Amino acid sequence: MKTMPTRIITVVLALFATTASAAPQQPSTSLAGDPARGKTAFMNAGCYTCHGTVGQGGAGARLAPKPRAQAAFVAYVRSGRRGWSVAGGMPAYPPKFLSDAALVDIYAYLTSIPAPRPAAEIPLLKD
Repeated sequence: MKTMPTRIITVVLALFATTASAAPQQPSTSLAGDPARGKTAFMNAGCYTCHGTVGQGGAGARLAPKPRAQAAFVAYVRSGRRGWSVAGGMPAYPPKFLSDAALVDIYAYLTSIPAPRPAAEIPLLKD
């Protein structure tokens, strides 16, 4: 026969297992954001100081065109990364400083930035 603490632990573990398996899964499709609001959020958050005004990179990584997958982008912004860049790393931006909606909009902004023309198509660079 099980003792009372063992029963409680068993019930709690069973509830946890049920809750964990019933938790909503992350959607496989990206959420749509607003590129205009994203550009404003990108500038207001100071992202441009390291990543450039159009995500071209500089002291920070190149973000556009073709940023990483949205879920990876959000995870990276939330966790940050120390020590690998000229600026000493990417600081973490928790929801307290940059909302989930702002991140979705920033991602929409970055995905809206077109790729630059190839150098061969720029007359001044042909010679």
